[in-house]
Amino acid sequence: MSHPDLGPDAVARLQAELGVTPPRPVPATVPATAADGAAPAGGVKAMSRKALQRAADSRVGRRGLEMITTRVSDSIEQRRHEELDQLAVEVALLSARLESLVPALHALQRLGSGAEIVAASADLQTQLQGLDVNQELLKAELLAFRVQLDEVGDAIAPAAGLPGVPSRFAELRERVNALDRRSRTASAVPAPAPPSDASVAPPEPARDAPAGSSGFDYVGFEHRFRGESSVILPMLETRYRALLEQHQPVLDFGCGRGELVAALREHGIDAVGVDADRGMVEEAQAKGLPVEAADGITWLREQPEGSLGSIISVHVVEHLELATLVEFLDLAATRLRPGGLLVAETPNPASLIVLGNSYILDPTHVWPLHPSLLTFLCERAGFRSIEQRFYSPADGYHLPLIDEPGAPAWTATINEAFTRINDTVFGPQEYAVVATTPDQGAIESDRPVS
Repeated sequence: MSHPDLGPDAVARLQAELGVTPPRPVPATVPATAADGAAPAGGVKAMSRKALQRAADSRVGRRGLEMITTRVSDSIEQRRHEELDQLAVEVALLSARLESLVPALHALQRLGSGAEIVAASADLQTQLQGLDVNQELLKAELLAFRVQLDEVGDAIAPAAGLPGVPSRFAELRERVNALDRRSRTASAVPAPAPPSDASVAPPEPARDAPAGSSGFDYVGFEHRFRGESSVILPMLETRYRALLEQHQPVLDFGCGRGELVAALREHGIDAVGVDADRGMVEEAQAKGLPVEAADGITWLREQPEGSLGSIISVHVVEHLELATLVEFLDLAATRLRPGGLLVAETPNPASLIVLGNSYILDPTHVWPLHPSLLTFLCERAGFRSIEQRFYSPADGYHLPLIDEPGAPAWTATINEAFTRINDTVFGPQEYAVVATTPDQGAIESDRPVS
């Protein structure tokens, strides 16, 4: 086999690669007709063709050409596979991109045309605007409803509003129940027959009947501003139960509905009560409590001397005129046995917040009793070993002290001033005088020698 464009250099390279011995060159015969001595045109090409033809015809030549053909074919096949692999990778990438676009295409198909999308967006915008309008209308309706609720709360509980409505309904329930009990009691008692003799004077009212009322609803007032008995009663038990248990029997002077009497008796303490308010006493009696409706001073006058172990009065003495208070203390000192106990709890006017708040709030208070004044009156009545106990400081109003590490020295002066203000203005809101009657030995020593 030969190639018309294969030059001598290419043939030599192929022969060297294939290990073929090149043929010896045949000297060219110069035609005699060449006058200038040059080889005739086409002589070299003709010779090369002949050499290649002879190489191709030989066995070694055919083998070399086959090897060349095989190598060329392998190279072409390898490049083709590489290009096919690269093309397969690009096709896979394009396929993945198309698959990622499929959901978006489906969504676009569902939305429809561009005009439909614009129309859907406009409709959605209209719905959103409608929702905004409805929300504003609901806000206005809610505000109006809240205003109406506040008006209802102010109508039911003036100055307290909605938070005070439950306590007002509780007060109404208590008053209705009290009226119901009074009406049933009144209907059960037959009216006295008129006297047959007109000259007979009508019976005098009972001497233990309380004084005429001014029309002020003190029961409702106390229920609202003094606090719930469920809160006050445990506090009183904590303060005084163990003390009263050591001095029985106990008189609760001004017992009200008898909650303290009931609590003491539940713990096995012998306790009785007296109060001038018939309505509250009837409530206590309906519970089976030993409580009497009477003027407390009159009741004490009728008791034997030395018949009581202790007397407790909780927020009562501040309601007594000075002469009545002095008589109460004198009677208490004589009706208690030797070593008997008097507990008189009252608002503490030494704490100025009490004077400006709880004390002046109650129109039935007669005079604020300073701890020193009540102690003095107990001493004059004959009590010994008088102790003052203070409770319920208004610490919610206390001025905070400076307690910073490395604070300057002048902060101690500020803290001292704040402490004095806290004690004077926001001090304990209640105090109790705990006074003891002289024991038998002290009484004997006080008697004059005959």
